[in-house]
Amino acid sequence: MIFIKRFLFCSSIFLFLSSLLINSTTDFKTSTASEIERNQFDLPVNGFIEEAFTVKSGQSFASILKDQGVPQQFIHLASIKASPRIDLHKIRRGDPVHTYKDATSGKTSFLVYQPSIQNYFVFDFRDSVLVHEGVFPISTVQRSGSGIIKSSLYEAIEDAGFSPQIAIDLSKIFAWQVTFFYLQPDDEFSLVFEERSVNGQVLDVDVKAARMKHKDQQYYAFYFSADSLDGYFDEAGRPLERPFLKAPIEFTRISSRYSPRRFHPVTKRYRPHLGTDFAAPTGTPIVATATGTVIAASYTRANGNYVKIRHNDTFSTGYLHMSKIAPGIRPGVRVNQKQLIGYVGSTGLATGPHVCYRFWKNGKQVDALKVEMPPSDPLSDDLLPQFTQIVHSLRPDLVESSSTTALIH
Repeated sequence: MIFIKRFLFCSSIFLFLSSLLINSTTDFKTSTASEIERNQFDLPVNGFIEEAFTVKSGQSFASILKDQGVPQQFIHLASIKASPRIDLHKIRRGDPVHTYKDATSGKTSFLVYQPSIQNYFVFDFRDSVLVHEGVFPISTVQRSGSGIIKSSLYEAIEDAGFSPQIAIDLSKIFAWQVTFFYLQPDDEFSLVFEERSVNGQVLDVDVKAARMKHKDQQYYAFYFSADSLDGYFDEAGRPLERPFLKAPIEFTRISSRYSPRRFHPVTKRYRPHLGTDFAAPTGTPIVATATGTVIAASYTRANGNYVKIRHNDTFSTGYLHMSKIAPGIRPGVRVNQKQLIGYVGSTGLATGPHVCYRFWKNGKQVDALKVEMPPSDPLSDDLLPQFTQIVHSLRPDLVESSSTTALIH
């Protein structure tokens, strides 16, 4: 009988504790199931009033916090706690700032400072000062598109809704094949690229394949990387890089072409113009179109500041009317293709800022834009199968445009 009473007593205690445990577990699950709504900075939305603005000229981080009613001791502490990761004395005009004030008390509970579109710092002022650095995830997508050029590549790229950086990238990729100053209406482009973005804002683009149709000639480019080799190659696996660039400055316009008889705007006489004038703002960088040795870097009344480079026994190039010659550029110095050699100007006999690009072949000046260079050697036999797979996978996306409207996918 005593045993039965003890058994019933223990059973009652067990059931009572079990009920407490079940109720406790149920309450816990209920509280975690109702998630609190949070914003892009992982801060609670309910109960706070958000204000967004940008850093103004002359504003300091301390003055921003003071304007938001943050206590002085918190301002000093915020700077100390953030210092290992960011110097708050170097905030920039235009950087975004978000504040979150308690809807009841009106006190600033959180402040978020964004030094870049990817990184942000959260300052929590509710009790003391807590600082948290956040990083937005990067979204990477592959896109493709095409367009027909009506006035300029830049405008066609903008019409397609692409980043303007793509126009610069295409001009660099095809710098050895296409003279972008000679683009014609109805020339075409198409490309496949990876776009990295944060919260819808483009960080950068990476062109994987491209096609340019210029004067009814098709040019292809496919990015390929293997071992210590990387770059753009045509559909046959030949490097797009050639001994000479088509121009010594990036993407501008031709103001005067090579001509055996041209009316000179300064001397007012007809005389040969044995170069190609690329107009650009004063100070625009001028680069060597090919690797070679500087044989002249001086000033004359006609040429102004100029540089001449011998590339081999056959070819030499000249760059006239510079505002100044780049430091270190002097006779005997070896320069590489795309190396800075000077800046656009209007020294000498010139009416406006430009670089007159001269080209010598076997000692005779010729039209640089009409000199045909032999293609480079293709990829080795052991790399060609891997490259061919890339061409087969990307070339179908390099479609020809069928209308005057740029397409985007």
